[in-house]
Amino acid sequence: MSLKFEIKKKHVARSERVKSVELHPEYAWVLSGLYSGVITIQDYATQTIVKQIEVNQKQQPVRCAKFITKKQWVVAVSDDLQLRVFNYNTNEKIKAFDAHTDYIRCVIVHPSQPYLITSSDDTTIKLWDIDNNFTLIRTFEDHVNYVMMVAFNPRDPNTFASASMDNTVKVWTIQNSKPNFTLTGHEGGVNCVDFHHGDKPYLISGGDDRSIKIWDYQTKQCIHTLEAHQQNISSAKFHPDLPLIISTAEDGVIRFWHSNTYKLETSLNYNMERVWSLDIGKDNTLAFGFDEGTVVVKIGQDEPIVSMQQGKVVYGKNFEFFTINLKAINNTSNDGQVVQTNSKELGISDIYPCGVRHSPNGHLFAIFSDSEYTIYRSQNFKNSGFGSGTDLIWSSNGDYAVREMYSIKIFKNNTLSYEMKTDYMVEQLFAGPVLGARSSDFIIFYDWETAKVIRRIDVSPKKVIWNDTNTIAALATNEEVYFLQYDPEQLPIFLQQEEEPDGFEDAFQPLCDITESINSGYFIQDVFYYTTLNGKIAYSVNGKVFIVDQDKRYFIIGYIQQQNKLYLIDKNYTIISYEVNSNVVEFQTQILKKQYQKAEEILQSIPLQYYDKLSKFLDTLNLKEWAYKLVQDQDHKFDLALQLAFVDDAFQIAQQSQDMLKLRQVGDLALQQGRIKIAAQALEQADDFGGLLLIYSSLGLKNQLLQLGDKAFQQTKMNIAFSAYFLCANLDKCLEVLIKSNRLPEAAFFAKTYCPSKISPIVKLWKESLAKTHPIISQKIADPFDYPAQFNDLKLAIKVEKFYENIRKQAIPADQFKQFQEFLNQDLFTQLQNNPNLDLSQITYGSV
Repeated sequence: MSLKFEIKKKHVARSERVKSVELHPEYAWVLSGLYSGVITIQDYATQTIVKQIEVNQKQQPVRCAKFITKKQWVVAVSDDLQLRVFNYNTNEKIKAFDAHTDYIRCVIVHPSQPYLITSSDDTTIKLWDIDNNFTLIRTFEDHVNYVMMVAFNPRDPNTFASASMDNTVKVWTIQNSKPNFTLTGHEGGVNCVDFHHGDKPYLISGGDDRSIKIWDYQTKQCIHTLEAHQQNISSAKFHPDLPLIISTAEDGVIRFWHSNTYKLETSLNYNMERVWSLDIGKDNTLAFGFDEGTVVVKIGQDEPIVSMQQGKVVYGKNFEFFTINLKAINNTSNDGQVVQTNSKELGISDIYPCGVRHSPNGHLFAIFSDSEYTIYRSQNFKNSGFGSGTDLIWSSNGDYAVREMYSIKIFKNNTLSYEMKTDYMVEQLFAGPVLGARSSDFIIFYDWETAKVIRRIDVSPKKVIWNDTNTIAALATNEEVYFLQYDPEQLPIFLQQEEEPDGFEDAFQPLCDITESINSGYFIQDVFYYTTLNGKIAYSVNGKVFIVDQDKRYFIIGYIQQQNKLYLIDKNYTIISYEVNSNVVEFQTQILKKQYQKAEEILQSIPLQYYDKLSKFLDTLNLKEWAYKLVQDQDHKFDLALQLAFVDDAFQIAQQSQDMLKLRQVGDLALQQGRIKIAAQALEQADDFGGLLLIYSSLGLKNQLLQLGDKAFQQTKMNIAFSAYFLCANLDKCLEVLIKSNRLPEAAFFAKTYCPSKISPIVKLWKESLAKTHPIISQKIADPFDYPAQFNDLKLAIKVEKFYENIRKQAIPADQFKQFQEFLNQDLFTQLQNNPNLDLSQITYGSV
């Protein structure tokens, strides 16, 4: 059996030679020990350096560095023979002392006790008490050459193993300074050692003889030797969860081996010269230390091994399988909250699973690796069939298919019915009314019974999901989801026709598409619910997307109609649910089919609590009047009222909320509709001075304009105040606004133009203000009254000012505006210049 897993590069940091790496158990941190005497902590999620600590000033190589997580410390050992401890939050040096008499090769931290163990080129191993000021507890002596690495046994942390350049591996207990036993078999120095994390009494070692040996430490025998590396082995570890052995060497290659079959699965080479160190962290994260830097990768898949049919869930953790009956629980959890469940152990799989799938009736489920499959009974985990092939899918009648590289096998009643050879590599199979087979470039749908090509489509989807009636298929690629219409009743007609290489063009018809990268999907009737890689949970109706929740990295596993619950699961097998009312889905489906009468009938059985959801749905489909009838949420109702131009309703909602923005929006809408009274009321309540200025000035409402000017002046909205006063020809107030705003130059010129009799006090204010910052300039400003010879027309201007001041006191009827306009267009100033004795009091607008 081989393994199938993805390898994704998460982080690359170029640096000096990295002799040691360790991943933090909680944070996305990698600790690197550098040959330049520095340790760095890098955040591989954000690609940033968290800490950088200079361990020694002589730049002696750091051979090993580890987190002491409970203390928030790091411990580092270097070639100056010292062990140093730092607080990784503050960079404070906690301790530094000479630990050995030669280079220190390794340091490890006890998983539960306050102990450190170090190993050195001085051939000794030492145990230190962290809590007792790093007191030396014990020295372990038996090696006769450099001790390159030590490792605790996870099954018994009081036991550890050591690897030495004397060609041996020794196993010790921390209570005894002499080894329990010695393992010999390497033909060169041994550089690394590690224990199996499961129930097997295995130990792994790698050495300068370029071999990796797996030992049974109970029988003290070498049970297998792995050979593929071209240079000295630098590290080798058992993966704690996956059946993997990972090894690195000075040839620059990282190799992955199956820990059960010992087959070489795959190799990596990042072209960063020699690989010196390896660590395995949470979530299948791996870190490697190279001559040229640090690399962090993630292996495996985030999608859990899980299947759900008729409310019963089967999931696998490595080889172990469990079941949960969601139908039997009383699910009272709120949307997005964890559902409390009790899982039951089913048994141990014979193969390492890549996936699990239920048969349509739920009586059976299949577990498949990437080369073989086993079918079990759901009730008792009894083996019901097995064979070679992967990616097992079920047809609606209980037949099933598996794929091999260039063939698809169809089974009926657990017996091979026929094998279909392909001229392309089959990369994935998809269940449905027609069998889907994907290559790297296209997908072909075949008839289950005859293997006749129904349709070839030139996309390569990673998922194909069908609705319950097998009339809509969602083809999900890495970037898009395409929805296609399929008519199952047409299949017999297609089968009677002569086969075409690309199938029948009319078999599928495009409906719509959405731009999403999904990781799971599920149809409830014709409504498509899905989750995305970035944690969005949403549903799509006819290409319209509605978000259910965010930041939830889950996978949809199914829907239980009796509970109205959609269930999702994450990679840690935590289950959450969301309420999805089946009548709501039926209503949405009928709306999409434009069966409005039927939708109206269904609406009668839908509780009021779902009306807002339906209103948003109808709004998206531009059925706004229907949406308005259902809406309960006042904000949405207001938006709909605006779109439907329901001025009175919108005004009522805005008044109730006293929302200034809403009141302004009502004012604008009322103006567009010619509802001036409502517009004015709304804008008054919203203190929308600009809108009110427009209305009052347009209607010639002088008193309201003056009141608006006063209110704007009090609230220091001086532009509005000035405009209102100016429209009312209240020049004194205009001057007051300009002075209050410290617009003294404008005030002076305004006075000179419209009311020259008031210019002197304003010029005085202007000069006094300017003298504070520009005294010379202030002296150059002249008051026209002080220089009558230069301003010889000043007296005439004051006469005109007095004349218009009296005119402004008169109330002119609107029907006489045209005649009054002609009067105002007179050039009285020029007339006075030509006839200084002209009596302006004899001029009236009626005489023009």
